[in-house]
Order: sequence, then structure tokens, then C-alpha cells
Amino acid sequence: MIQFINLITSDKQKVGKGIHSCTSEISVLEAKVDGKRVVVIDTPGIDDTRPGMKAADVLADIAGRLEAM
Repeated sequence: MIQFINLITSDKQKVGKGIHSCTSEISVLEAKVDGKRVVVIDTPGIDDTRPGMKAADVLADIAGRLEAM
């Protein structure tokens, strides 16, 4: 997904390699596609591989960010 985000935005997010998680915080990025504003949200994965990261915590963080938008 991050490669797609990097393709359509001017922001360049780090691309992970292998099966290890890379995204640790939610990022909200904007782009214009065919003249229309597009908002893309990069999030940690639901099955994040880092110790202590629980799916419920990741989902709560995503819900909180969406609610604040």
C-alpha cells in the first residue's frame, strides 16, 4: 500500500522489506488525482509484527483518527 501512497503523493514514506512491520504511526497524506483532492491514510497493520502491538489497539487508534477528521 505504501508504494501506492508514494506514487500519488509528493510525500515519500518508508517502504518496509520482508514480513516485518514498518508503519508505526498513522499518517494522513493528501494528493490530487484528476484534479480532485484525495486523502490517503497509512496505518499500522492489524497484524503488526512488533511486540506489544495488539489488533484492538491498532483499530482503536485508527477509529480515533477517523473520528477526529
